[in-house]
Amino acid sequence: MHKPLTYAINGCLFKVHNALGNIWNEDVYEKALESELTSQGLTVQQQKEFEVFYFDKRVGRYRTDLLVEDTVIVELKVVPRLLPLHHAQLISYLKGFGKPLGILANFGATSVEHATYPNKTDQKTPLTDHFNFEEIRMKGKEDIKDLLLMANRILVTLGAGYFHQIYRRAFYWELKQSGVTFETAKTVVAKYGNETMGEKAVNFFIIGDLLLSAVAVKELSNLTVSRFRSYIRHFDLKRGLIFNFNAIRLDFRYVTDVG
Repeated sequence: MHKPLTYAINGCLFKVHNALGNIWNEDVYEKALESELTSQGLTVQQQKEFEVFYFDKRVGRYRTDLLVEDTVIVELKVVPRLLPLHHAQLISYLKGFGKPLGILANFGATSVEHATYPNKTDQKTPLTDHFNFEEIRMKGKEDIKDLLLMANRILVTLGAGYFHQIYRRAFYWELKQSGVTFETAKTVVAKYGNETMGEKAVNFFIIGDLLLSAVAVKELSNLTVSRFRSYIRHFDLKRGLIFNFNAIRLDFRYVTDVG
């Protein structure tokens, strides 16, 4: 599929890498590749926006690195090696943008890495559903079963690679559709004694005595979970559930020890 076009793009990848090596940030390679592709007579759009839908609900907008001939999404990385998550991200963008082909390219290794992916029309969602509730070994899992199923549906349907707010909006629609009573928390205020010291914007859902957070981060580190515990205490709640959607399988922490 589109072999002459992908061949031309791959040739440009090698030309850019040969000229610049592996020491620059992603934006440098993006500009150089756009210039080289254009010099080859190809139509290129940088940071082309597309609307992201969760089923029939619009949940935000996202940008691709490069779109070539309105056909091929070129997603660039500068990392030591490509990971399964990087591949999953490109597949998410193909589904979200509705383009037939994508190329994932990495300029951070000793030589340029690249892989071509078709948008498989028979693949309804970007990710394979690996979630099995029965395999979870965790106290109190029945109390959050519905939320786990919601989060897994969001991840499998949208795929990895989007901004936090896209997953949060999808979660909002899941909660609304389920009939769960919830509220959103948008601000926290810092008080010391009787004085207000400041405030900051946040994005949480409060469901009964549970604080729910949807993020897209590199990992749910100990520091991230520790800060989440502080937010749970701030809202005087008993439990918390944080989901990380920057993953190819459901990634979450259920926090009950908030004393």
